[in-house]
Amino acid sequence: MILNFIYTTCTTICPLTSRTFAELQDKLGHERDSVHMVSISIDPEQDTPAVLAEYASRFGAGKQWRFYTGTLDASVTAQRAFDVYRGSKMNHNPVTFIRIAPGKPWLRIEGFAKADELLQDCRI
Repeated sequence: MILNFIYTTCTTICPLTSRTFAELQDKLGHERDSVHMVSISIDPEQDTPAVLAEYASRFGAGKQWRFYTGTLDASVTAQRAFDVYRGSKMNHNPVTFIRIAPGKPWLRIEGFAKADELLQDCRI
């Protein structure tokens, strides 16, 4: 599983990390279906399921790449669980998480990872 936090009206970090996820899914090729890609909204009040579906389409997200939204409380809880909550969506940082298998620890990658780096980390 590879996971990140995004919001659809972001004009800086999120388009770059989403583009990296799009490149990663292309590089995975036939292995793509065995990797669960997850993007969780940090702006659930704006990012409705319909808005996220349009955003997913913009980045060519395949069926293995899911976008999640919910209540604001649920979003904050998820962000806190991964230690990425910064009090405001405007203060978010680029962070990607990879977990090789259930029960294994999460690998936290700070900053703007490249698709090739993520691909290598997915195969460890």
